[in-house]
Amino acid sequence: MKIVFTSVNKSDIEFYKYSLPESEVIFFQDNIDNINIKEICDANILSVFVFDKLDKNKLSQFNNLKLIITRSAGVDHIDINYCKERGIRVANIPAYSPKSIAEHSLCLLLNLTRKIKLISSKTKDIDFSQNEELIGLDLDQLKIGIIGTGKIGSWMAKICKNLGMEVYAYDIKENLELKTLGIKYINLESLIEISDVISLHVPYSAKTHHLINKEKINKMKDGAIIINTSRGAVLDTNALYNALMNGKLGGAGIDVFEDEDILILNRYEKGIVSDKALKILKLNTLPNVIITPHIAYFTKKAVNNIRNSVVECINIFLKEGKLGKFEVV
Repeated sequence: MKIVFTSVNKSDIEFYKYSLPESEVIFFQDNIDNINIKEICDANILSVFVFDKLDKNKLSQFNNLKLIITRSAGVDHIDINYCKERGIRVANIPAYSPKSIAEHSLCLLLNLTRKIKLISSKTKDIDFSQNEELIGLDLDQLKIGIIGTGKIGSWMAKICKNLGMEVYAYDIKENLELKTLGIKYINLESLIEISDVISLHVPYSAKTHHLINKEKINKMKDGAIIINTSRGAVLDTNALYNALMNGKLGGAGIDVFEDEDILILNRYEKGIVSDKALKILKLNTLPNVIITPHIAYFTKKAVNNIRNSVVECINIFLKEGKLGKFEVV
């Protein structure tokens, strides 16, 4: 079997070499857009990351592809329907460390409620004054609305509940454990209207595209805070930009954003730019906006879990032709 890894960190290469000794394994640190597919079109197994966009055009060039395993939970970067047509199996890593992402969401929230970015900026300018603009918010005085209570959203809900926040949730499937903890499920419209903080944890799909848009933001409380560690296109960049610039929203902490690959993969160096990417750059200059580069998952525990899960998935597939818990339905 020929296995090809794309967008792989240099530090991961030795691990995969050691763990997959019986296969021909080829590694590319580059994104798949920067790889000549003719060099890898005979791959049997392809391991990718979230910035490797596998559309029909790219996938049609692979002649012997049997399995795609993405080193992520999300699969919106892969044309699943085309894979089904071709009989290409698709696997993901659904639970490498949901807690890591929930903790990052909390980190964004805490930095916003205590105005750490603004305070840090002032102290760098040797301004150590304690003036009114630096006054923060107490978490136990805030209502938070969790949109999406899968593994990550459930952790976020539990953490916030333990910190004394009044926690509300919305999901098409309710989590009974959360309900026993006193977390209230309500409809999306009500959640948006009553929440001081809204934290997004839904997977991306056609149904969740711009789930939070101009209309919904207008219904939010003045001064509400938005946290997004799900997928960029769940939150309408234009609507977010306008609401932050005109003061409707009190702040935003986003780890994912539309057209993020332009900035994260330095595609602007090749002249690739977009209106949305420019708006993200502008928002990043605001004291009440914190932007991180799709890095909420990036902890030692999560990275180790991803590595081990990828190897486990590949070995199960090679030995038994199965994917088990890794198979994308």
